[in-house]
Amino acid sequence: MTNAIQLHQVTAGYRDTPVLQGLSLEIEAGEMIGILGPNGAGKSTLFSVLSGLLRPSSGTVKLNGIEVHRMPPAERARTIAVVPQELDVPVPYTVEEIVMMGRISAIGRFSSPSDEDRLRVERALVYTDATDIRHRPLNELSGGERQRAIVAMVLAQDPRIILMDEATSHLDLNHRLEIMQLVERLNRDDGVTVLMISHDLQIAAEFSRRLILLDHGTVVADGTPSAVLTEDSLRRVYHCDVRVHQDPHSGGISILAAPRLPAPGSGKGIHIHTLGGGGCGEAILRRLTLCGYTLTSGVLNHGDKDAEVAGALGTSTALEKPFCPISREALDEARKLARNAHALVLAPVPFGSGNLANLDLLDEALAAGKPVFIATGFENRDYTRNRDAVARVQALLTRGATLFQDVADLIPLLPTC
Repeated sequence: MTNAIQLHQVTAGYRDTPVLQGLSLEIEAGEMIGILGPNGAGKSTLFSVLSGLLRPSSGTVKLNGIEVHRMPPAERARTIAVVPQELDVPVPYTVEEIVMMGRISAIGRFSSPSDEDRLRVERALVYTDATDIRHRPLNELSGGERQRAIVAMVLAQDPRIILMDEATSHLDLNHRLEIMQLVERLNRDDGVTVLMISHDLQIAAEFSRRLILLDHGTVVADGTPSAVLTEDSLRRVYHCDVRVHQDPHSGGISILAAPRLPAPGSGKGIHIHTLGGGGCGEAILRRLTLCGYTLTSGVLNHGDKDAEVAGALGTSTALEKPFCPISREALDEARKLARNAHALVLAPVPFGSGNLANLDLLDEALAAGKPVFIATGFENRDYTRNRDAVARVQALLTRGATLFQDVADLIPLLPTC
């Protein structure tokens, strides 16, 4: 088999913010693949790179062995097509006119549609159940009707690669299944390569033979649905507890999200002191506040992302001057806050010489018999000269501190009333 899509060490993003980071993928012609991941994982950016709308800052992107930016626009249109989440058309084109636009690369700039072009448009309208709305302006349709018209336009284009960006999100259950069965048929009978972004893990598992799970612009898992859709991988990426069940007879996969948070107010009366920085404690601060815990935080620097979040949530915070190491005065202020806490939580914060003193608070909490919870992966976040943070955290764990993976893992560990 030949590669329909090949990405090698692709880094791409917007302005100075990278979204995809050194991404490499090989997709064979005729594959049908689900692209999964949370918001901001890089899924839509990946599609923008593949379609040529976004040029990578580094790396190469090839379609059928040709670099995408070296393909003439007409050839690119015949090769790859995108079914977007939304399509805004300022001119009141009818559905039939929109679908005929899918034939532009085949018709040419100055030619008229042939009988073959009209037949392909008619077939696309029938397949998508859009014949009854063919004469209606696109901008007057419901979201589901508009999406069916967009899918019909892509079908009329007759590409060799189809990118579906949440293409069925506005459709009702019946049309969602019909569109997926249609795409599955194109893949099976005509060898069309299909990449499908979906937040519906069930649909992705049912129709895709291969899944690629993205997070922060990198591949977290790549393989069969049963290999990718594991409780551990989904929990790590989506930061919530899930239950995955595979039917022993049909092989179908069922995914249910367990309640992400305890009932509101479940943390009432419990005081938690958090140590973070650089935005790494944002999710912990937000979710524990929603549960009703009383939170304090610090030491943090003025202007730090976590300090801003804590301020917005009304959290008492010990603060240090911007870009300054923790002073004795700031640490004493944090010590007063932590002294009244029932437990202390260390977020996945990077450590340097400037914030190492925060670990004193955890030492003192353990000495006082209070539980201490530490985010995993600390050994990868130690930027001190002699790996002092790793040594100190390992000592804390020896004395009884508890590791947690994410906030979903943390909440059941916290003390209750």
